Amino acid sequence: MAAIELINVLRPIIAISTYITFTALALYDNPKYLEKLLVGDSNYYKMFIKEVKRYYPFGPFLGAKVRKDFKWNNIEFEKGMLVILDIYGTNHDSKLWAKPFDFWPERFDEKKDELFNFIPHGGGNASNGHRCPGEGVTTEIMKASLDLLVNKIEYEVPKQDLSFSLTKMPTLPESGFIMNKIKRKF
Repeated sequence: MAAIELINVLRPIIAISTYITFTALALYDNPKYLEKLLVGDSNYYKMFIKEVKRYYPFGPFLGAKVRKDFKWNNIEFEKGMLVILDIYGTNHDSKLWAKPFDFWPERFDEKKDELFNFIPHGGGNASNGHRCPGEGVTTEIMKASLDLLVNKIEYEVPKQDLSFSLTKMPTLPESGFIMNKIKRKF
């Protein structure tokens, strides 16, 4: 029982640390947004965080088992069948997202249905769908981390391999995200 509890604590910590790494990478890859983030607008922080979760994949897909038989788009899904949700593909689908391969936080300025389009945490409602109930906590920790990176510390990013593979879980830059000469802003 203790092992299960430990896994239940470690899994979200690993997930959040992956998103924090991608937040730092997004700042590095997209310095033009730094000025807007320095203003401290909490709504812009939310848009930036959502775009990090949409653009950079925690993992390329999620697996699940069908809970009950159903038919969708003329495809039969039987109870117990293993299915895969293509997170990266959905979050980069041009039918759902304008310029899906551009990092653009302002896409979240307009409120639209995100239950099945914006799926870094799975799809549907957390209470009865296949969506992570920790999504809100993850967002708040990412906002605090973004604030730290933007307003509280200065750092340099040395040359490194920041590419990532869509075949690894969790997806991370090859070299991690190395920062040096870190110091507190005053």
